Formats: sequence, structure tokens, C-alpha cells
Amino acid sequence: MATLQESGRIALALAVMNQPIHLAWGSGLDAWAAALPPEPNNATALVTEVGRRAVTQVSYCRADANGEIELATGRYTLSAEPSTNVYLKFTYAFDDAAGTTIRELGIFLGTQIKATVPAGQRYFRPSDLLVTGRMYALERVAGFLRSPTVRQVFEYVLPF
Repeated sequence: MATLQESGRIALALAVMNQPIHLAWGSGLDAWAAALPPEPNNATALVTEVGRRAVTQVSYCRADANGEIELATGRYTLSAEPSTNVYLKFTYAFDDAAGTTIRELGIFLGTQIKATVPAGQRYFRPSDLLVTGRMYALERVAGFLRSPTVRQVFEYVLPF
């Protein structure tokens, strides 16, 4: 059996970095307020997508016990050199989905936006999408009400 090499993993990271990347969020189901169901591994869409934001920052990173990026999975440092970890940061605007309860998040690759959407727009509603893209990761979260006084930021490290 062949063994995937580090250079192959870096090639996969590069392939992901060179695609449009978006973080979609959705309201999920009201029943999830009692108990969140586990995330399936075959989902292709959110249950109830509200909108999605284009990635704000995409970079290589490496594990570092003293790194400035601190996530539940560990600490990381940005790297100018290609690596087997890709750091993603999504920064939503204050008014994105204000007043909506968010219970699900999904990272999508390859989303295509309709040509009628104004250039420079970074937040998209489902009606703005020509192609939704492929879901890379799904996360269900305890519901939180989107406040127009909070600038929501999400960070992820994708390992390859």
C-alpha cells in the first residue's frame, strides 16, 4: 500500500487554498436547542443556510505551542513556507444575519457566485449562489443570536 508523503499533503493543501472558500452559517432546526445532533459525515449542505462569507485570510501554518493562533485543537504560527496545515479566518460584518439564531457552520470549497452579484460583495445569501460548492467540514454549535453589535470571527486549521 502506498503511503501519502508530506509533499503530497502539501499539494493537497495548495489545491484547497487555490479554490474559493466560504463559511456558511445556518439556523438549523429549533429542536436542536434541546440537544445538538451529531454531525453526519455525508452532508452536502447545511440544514437551513442563512448566508455565507468569503474567507478573509487563508495561510499556511504550523503547530507551535507558543503560537499566536489559539484554537481548541491547539496553537499555531503562520508560515510563509508551504505546510500540511491551512489556516482559515472568516470575519463577518456586523449586520450579517443580524437577529438570526445560528446553530450550524459549514466550510465550502468551490462556491460560484452569480454574475449579477455586485463585484466586491463578500457576504452571500443562498439566492446569490450559482454553485454552492462542496462541503469540506460541518460544525453544529449551541445556538447563538446574531447581534448587530458583534463582529463574528471564526478561525479553523485544516490539516492535510
